[in-house]
Amino acid sequence: MDLKQNMEFDITQKFVPNFCNAKTLKILTINQSTVSIEMEEARSRGVFPLQQFQSLIRTGALIHIESLGGDQEDTA
Repeated sequence: MDLKQNMEFDITQKFVPNFCNAKTLKILTINQSTVSIEMEEARSRGVFPLQQFQSLIRTGALIHIESLGGDQEDTA
């Protein structure tokens, strides 16, 4: 999956570093080695190594919201 700024993910129970019990997180910035995130309603941010963040997606700890049909814009 190509990661991009402002992508949002649902957090599952497999996501161990969920100290604030958030339900979603958003990518703030991404570069070749790290992903900076902000968890829902959190005042702090976190940074993951890129490979670890991608592993969290592969293992189902994070689920891209659009892949769940979360794009709910009305196009009518």
